[in-house]
Amino acid sequence: MIDATGISAALKTAMDLVRPAGWITKVGWGPQPADFSLDPLVQKNVRLQGSFSHNWPIWERVIQLLSTGQLDIDPIIGGRWKLEQWQQAFIAMHSGQIVKAVLVP
Repeated sequence: MIDATGISAALKTAMDLVRPAGWITKVGWGPQPADFSLDPLVQKNVRLQGSFSHNWPIWERVIQLLSTGQLDIDPIIGGRWKLEQWQQAFIAMHSGQIVKAVLVP
């Protein structure tokens, strides 16, 4: 599971969804401190790692997981918008209604 938004809600969602002995890679900085306990990481034996977004080995691994269907991103996709509707998508993410928006050309 990957958190690339940097907001606390995305990390919390990742912690809820990650399977025991899984890992979370956090890519992005959040503007606010986390407002939840990190204890589920211990309970599930989860590895949490931070990564600067330009780390090629991680991105190559993500692409591999996506291409093989091993990484299901549907739980974090809040909707799909046409490119012209980008403002609505950003408002939905900024307000916390959704975690991720997909813009479709």
